[in-house]
Amino acid sequence: MVEIKSKGRKTRSSGRFGTRYGVKNRKLVADIEEKMHADYACSSCGAIKIKRIATGIWKCTKCETTFTGGSYVPQTPAQATVLRAVAGEKILAAPLTDKAPAAAPGK
Repeated sequence: MVEIKSKGRKTRSSGRFGTRYGVKNRKLVADIEEKMHADYACSSCGAIKIKRIATGIWKCTKCETTFTGGSYVPQTPAQATVLRAVAGEKILAAPLTDKAPAAAPGK
């Protein structure tokens, strides 16, 4: 969260707007920018070196991997849900592929 300083008011990244645009809009911008500039781990190398290149384009500065994601976060909640579902299907399907098909009972 934001540190409260002994003197003055607490302003975040949207303090640059001054009194313009309204309190709600400035708070929304500050929240989005905090998420956007947070530390994220690379899915390829695991380093916490992800930087936003453009809208929806993210790059790891260590392994130079470039990938797409959300506008403000590298992995959207919908993408995380899909990846969990796919991983679950792989786990369920893995034993079936290892076994030979069962013989049908004779007549």
